[in-house]
Amino acid sequence: MLDRNKAFLDSFNFALLGLSKLIEIKIKNSPKLLNLEVTKKCNARCDFCDYWQTQHEERLYDYSDLIKKINPLVVMVTGGEPMLRKDIVEIIEQIKKTSYFIYTGIITKGDMLDLDKAKALYDVGIDQIAISLDFLGDRHSENRGVNGLWDHVSELIPTISTELKKTISINTIIMDDNLHQIVDMAKKAREWGANISFSSYSIMKANNQDHFINDEAQRINEVISELVSLKKHWKDTIVSSEYYLKQIPVFFEKGHGPSCDAGHSFLTVTPDGYIKRCSEMPAVCHYTDYKNDYFTKTDCTTCWFGCRGETQAPVLAKAKELIGV
Repeated sequence: MLDRNKAFLDSFNFALLGLSKLIEIKIKNSPKLLNLEVTKKCNARCDFCDYWQTQHEERLYDYSDLIKKINPLVVMVTGGEPMLRKDIVEIIEQIKKTSYFIYTGIITKGDMLDLDKAKALYDVGIDQIAISLDFLGDRHSENRGVNGLWDHVSELIPTISTELKKTISINTIIMDDNLHQIVDMAKKAREWGANISFSSYSIMKANNQDHFINDEAQRINEVISELVSLKKHWKDTIVSSEYYLKQIPVFFEKGHGPSCDAGHSFLTVTPDGYIKRCSEMPAVCHYTDYKNDYFTKTDCTTCWFGCRGETQAPVLAKAKELIGV
């Protein structure tokens, strides 16, 4: 009983700190989310991304000043493949020490992650380890161009849950190829003791139309309706907001989303510290020159990625999810 009460109080205090930071960010009109690219290099061969072609890059080794300057609610460490950075644990530790509340996660395909590395990340305070998963089965390994990837992550995710008592997050891009598996992937996440969030495929990164959902309006509506229904009972499993999920069929039907708040609700930073409106836009300034009002409003509607959709969700709805009501 004491352990349960302590866990509840810890969770409640964490939520209150997060809500306090959210209010602070709203008042200062600063970004809620910072996507921190610590490398553009990648050892995968995805056909919907060209980051793996990166040969040489400049990078920072201390991101503390950058994080302090922007002071977001959430930092997601991305790539490329961020686990290629040998100092990745030190980078996470730097981030966690910069603010009284900064939710910190990492997005990886998982092939370079094992139990010891996961434990090291949790030990320095990481809040979320997210593993990208496109398919159930060997098709996932083929899609990413990494032999044995499915076998590795399908064993690792439940092992982290049972051995470390931590919940891995699964990131899944909804596309034409995997639409038939989306609901099963949510069920598999629950079976593994993981949670899952969804994003919508976009042609922005590599201009590849092959995976875009063009002519399955009825099926995508059925899939999303089933996810929303499951979410009502599995709030701890399906963590994408209802707002975001319901906009996915609209995006694929219209071929575009609503106006984007990139540069305001969220930013991307390159490995060498340059600010971008989003990962698909060019860098515009070094972080030392950045100010909250640097970007004007954009009329870009090309994607409906989770990073933009979730940060544009109504504040009240997000606050309710944060405190669990």
